[in-house]
Amino acid sequence: MNSVGNLRKAKLSAAKKAMEFIADAEVIGVGTGSTVEVFISLLGESKSEWRGRVFTASSIDTALKLGDLGFKVLHPVSIEKLDVYVDGADEVDRELNMIKGGGAALTLEKIMTYYSDRRVFIVDYTKLVGYLGEKHPVPLDVQQQALNLVCRYLSKRGYKPKIRYATKGKYGPIISDVGGVIVDVYPQKRFDPLELERELTSLPGVIETGLFVGLADFVVVGYEERAEVLKRGR
Repeated sequence: MNSVGNLRKAKLSAAKKAMEFIADAEVIGVGTGSTVEVFISLLGESKSEWRGRVFTASSIDTALKLGDLGFKVLHPVSIEKLDVYVDGADEVDRELNMIKGGGAALTLEKIMTYYSDRRVFIVDYTKLVGYLGEKHPVPLDVQQQALNLVCRYLSKRGYKPKIRYATKGKYGPIISDVGGVIVDVYPQKRFDPLELERELTSLPGVIETGLFVGLADFVVVGYEERAEVLKRGR
């Protein structure tokens, strides 16, 4: 089987294992990404099991997908409690710190992650890295009014900020679900995730970062024929 087929099987392995984490949940948050799409498809295949459950989503795209399958989807503003949140990640390091935001929904993703009782992230094996920033930049959600000021400040600090532009469907920068502009930051050296998180979130105009430090309870890693569950603190 080619590499694309292997990755598809790995994503399916992770998504199947993640179903175990939502069995007792009444309110379920769902994130974004290619592995999450597989998870949503599995929900649709076993729709009768989830009658009476309430779903909420970190992006419009996910809300539409869940709604199209006939699930009850509530806007986050009406949710007081999340039993479990399931999402993907772009990178995961050995301490289960992550980079997220490839789908430009990082702010709502972090809100749901932080306030959920159980936080489960599903990835294929290619998302495991030795250190954060190995393969992906750090996304920022930046208020539109502060865009140039934030980018100039980051450049002076030695970072390489790059406004993310749409590649199809529209012209111009990518706008997040909360109205910010997505800026990808390319640190020029290895960094401490917690220190960089604190620095970036301290900047006026930065709504949120794609660094998820110490927020994962479980990371389910999918391989072609199996899934491995990594737990924080182990």
